[in-house]
This record gives sequence, C-alpha cells and structure tokens, in this order.
Amino acid sequence: MNKDGKLKIIEAAQRLIACQGVEKTSMRDIAEEAGITTGAIYYYYKSKEELLYDVMDYATAVTAEIMKMRSRPDAKPEEVLDEIARKVTQQLKNHRHWNLRFYLALQAAQGDETLRARFASNYAAQTQRTADLFNYVFGTQAHPQDLDLAVLMVAALDGINFQQFIGALPVEIDELARVYNEFFAFAVPLYEKNREAIHRFQNSQS
Repeated sequence: MNKDGKLKIIEAAQRLIACQGVEKTSMRDIAEEAGITTGAIYYYYKSKEELLYDVMDYATAVTAEIMKMRSRPDAKPEEVLDEIARKVTQQLKNHRHWNLRFYLALQAAQGDETLRARFASNYAAQTQRTADLFNYVFGTQAHPQDLDLAVLMVAALDGINFQQFIGALPVEIDELARVYNEFFAFAVPLYEKNREAIHRFQNSQS
C-alpha cells in the first residue's frame, strides 16, 4: 500500500472516531471504512494506539503546515503571522480530535513507552518549529530562551484544549482565541526584543 493508501486509513479512522469515539472504534471498523482488510492496516501499524497516534498527529500538525508556507519563496512575515492566528483559531474551535490526544496521553502516562517517546518527539518538534517562527515573523535573532517561550505557547494551547475536553472552560472560545493571537503577536516580540533587560525574576530559584 502506498502513501495515499496509508492516508486513506488515517482519514477513515478520523471519520469513525468523530462519529463514535475512540473506545468504540476497532481496527476492523477502520478497515471496513477504508475499504481494505484488517491485515493491510497491521502491515503499517502494530497496534491501535500506533494508528491513533498518526490520526492525532495528522489532525494537529499545525506548526508543520505553517512551516511549509514559511518556506515558500513568496512568503512574507505578516502573512505567516496571519496564518498562525488562523490555524490557532481553527484548532481551538474545532477540538473534537483532542479527546484522542488525551486518550493517547493517558496511555503514555500509564507506561506505553512507544507512545511516550512519540509524544516527546512531537513536542520537541513543535517547540523548535514555534521558536523558528518567532524569529521569522518578528525578525529576531535565535536565542536559547526561544525554546522556553515556545514551550509556554504550546502548553497554553494544550491547557485550553484540556479545559474544553472536560467541559470546564470558563470563557467563550472565540474571545479567548483572539486574546491568544493578540498576545502572540504583541507580547512575544516585546519579550524577545527586551529579554536582555528583563531581570525581575532571575533570582527566584535561589
């Protein structure tokens, strides 16, 4: 089965999970939805969790998509910043796939080392891409603290999605998405350009 066939499996799994949830979706169900045999799925995936991870990654690869746009010869920083805001808003408002992410995170926390390693790799890649986007859209020089700032921005999205997942978000998502994007556009470059003058909490760990 070629790459298009693998994508067919992922998209079939997405459709079923959106309709009936993670636990009720079996490998056999996915095979039937994709129009292939169960054995064809197991050729690529050793377990349901491995397949579900690819489904999740396919649905949440926001920074990877933006980096493709940023690499185009005609890309402009302001356009990339607008695309970041659009993708973030889309991710926050269309969060059905996050039940899958948290399901897999629980599996990793309970001892699935393969999933834990994939989450670690995923977060490392997201963080690096986010830091690279800081430097590109805001015209700043790369700095080790870019990764710390990137971790905070990625973690904020995770936290918002988790509150949505458990039905505990205390504000409207439309306004929250706007505030997140405004913070990204104005507070991040302010910090980036003034980091050398910021020392308020440099001794807070002593």
